[in-house]
Amino acid sequence: MTKIFTPLRVGLLVLAAGAILFGALTFVRKGGLGEKESILVYAYFRDASGLGPKSRVQIAGIQVGEIVDIQLEGLRAKVVLRIRRDVDLREDASLAKRSESLLGDYLLDLNPGTPAAPPMEDGGEIKRVLDQQGMEQLMGSLTTIAADVQEVTHALRIALGGEKGAASLQAIVGNLELISHHMNRTMADGEVRMAAILRNVELVTDQVRNLTAGDDAQLARIMEDLEHITRDTREVMGTVRQAVSGADGGELDDGMASVKQSLQRLDNALANVEEVTRKVRDGEGTLGKLVSDERLGQKLGETVEDVADLASRLTQMQVEVGIRSDYLLSQGAAKNFLQLRLIPKPDKYYLLELVDDPRGETQTVIVTSNPPSDGEPATQVQRINRETIKISAQFAKRYYFSTLRFGIIENTGGVGADLHFLDDAVALKLDAFNFTVQALRYPRLRATLRIQALDHLFVTAGVDDALNRQVRDSVTNQLVAGRDFFVGAGVFFTDDDLKVLVPVVPIP
Repeated sequence: MTKIFTPLRVGLLVLAAGAILFGALTFVRKGGLGEKESILVYAYFRDASGLGPKSRVQIAGIQVGEIVDIQLEGLRAKVVLRIRRDVDLREDASLAKRSESLLGDYLLDLNPGTPAAPPMEDGGEIKRVLDQQGMEQLMGSLTTIAADVQEVTHALRIALGGEKGAASLQAIVGNLELISHHMNRTMADGEVRMAAILRNVELVTDQVRNLTAGDDAQLARIMEDLEHITRDTREVMGTVRQAVSGADGGELDDGMASVKQSLQRLDNALANVEEVTRKVRDGEGTLGKLVSDERLGQKLGETVEDVADLASRLTQMQVEVGIRSDYLLSQGAAKNFLQLRLIPKPDKYYLLELVDDPRGETQTVIVTSNPPSDGEPATQVQRINRETIKISAQFAKRYYFSTLRFGIIENTGGVGADLHFLDDAVALKLDAFNFTVQALRYPRLRATLRIQALDHLFVTAGVDDALNRQVRDSVTNQLVAGRDFFVGAGVFFTDDDLKVLVPVVPIP
């Protein structure tokens, strides 16, 4: 009786799992919005790459619609959208295409329009469409800018590098030092003479005051003081004239010559700056086009915003590390998993696993005997089972209470689905892989029930390779294929938990 009921129970379990998976896939495929709760509109795009049916239409990050169909009309793509009726869609509404992830997926940002515009009718057209630049155009623009920057730095290196450039800089610094020295000396002399002039002016004012008082005897002294003032002024003017014309020769003459050379170089530099500003103003060169072309500047701004958005998504990515061990009842050994989940958004993640499977991997070896043994063929086919570390790499996307996965499962291509219950505390996981392995009659189907008991601890139970009969190695009696039940447990940590644990972990 046991031999009859055990396959019967396994068959019922497989049928139930298949029915649940079919219902989940049917629900996810149907999804979307009904005709009563939404309206159909359309828009034309020059580039619809990355868009497809079921692509999201959102406002402020909240989904309000989806793409129904994409058709080619002439040289443009007609994109048909279904928008919820509770969205106050107006005729001046606009659509913007935006990258959703690094995998090339895109979504549409919807601006419903202004209340002053007429309401959008069912079957109407959204005429304002903002096409974003692709990543190839962005990289091409950045490459052009980098080449221009490289040319500028090369020109500066030629102008200022080498012995000639160093000599020019040294000469400029020397001339500035000489100018500052002469200016300091001139200012010192001027300060002395200015003090004398002020004293003379003070004497003049005293004399004038006395004159107004009727003291005629001081008039002669006032005139004498004026004579001194004119003599001092004449000496000061002579000194200034000699400084300007270089009449004293020698060191001052050399300093003024250096000043003239520096002024000449300054004039040349100002002329170059004027030429550059003229080219920028007229829109010549890459920088000129960037400044004068408003459309190009807007695209560059949008590109910078996209790059900033991408960097923000990378910094907000959640990382989860987990360890899990399942005990295989028929195998009598443990199967261990080291898991790493990269979670860029709550509804999607990337799963990487290292799997230590006691079943190992079956390899086919062809042995040729020359000469052959008596009664044996010259060529023999042998299957050898070896223990190896298997790798899984999957991409997962969640829809409502289900998660669909695809990628590599234990070194072979496969697909999977997860059904979540009780606020994700309970999950039923189904995996199908090993579709082309000759040793298996049917693909390898695994059903796992995962229950999260605590915040970071969970337990598992299920059946592995449910469709195939058990096959054991004739020498080691090791189970290499077939149905096997298992129970296990695991623990996982997020990057926030790891940040708390790392400072307290002892380092040898």
